Amino acid sequence: MLCGPCTVAEARYRPAKYEASRARYLERRKRSICTHCGKAPTFGASRCESCSKRAWERSEHVRGIPDWEPACTVIDGVSGEPLGTWERWEDAVLALSFEGLSLDDVELLAERSPVHAMIGWS
Repeated sequence: MLCGPCTVAEARYRPAKYEASRARYLERRKRSICTHCGKAPTFGASRCESCSKRAWERSEHVRGIPDWEPACTVIDGVSGEPLGTWERWEDAVLALSFEGLSLDDVELLAERSPVHAMIGWS
């Protein structure tokens, strides 16, 4: 968090910083060198092999299990048969109201990803 004067100063500095960054990027692309490190040749790509590899390792593809929405399965309380699966708990409850069922007639199971079990994730 920045104080008031620093926020104003940063807002004035931001367009110039963006323009300089964009000019550097275009100049490096024209010379076929890495737009990130500016050292290695790229052979037509925007980044060299080592910078591309580091970017890939930091990407969401490598970080592990994605944070997905939990599914909610409705199970009949009498027969134990699943009645359906919905992406959100609210949708499952809405479907129950259309069927004339209450929450006392069924069991709702929220299928959560393993990531949700970790501390700090909700």
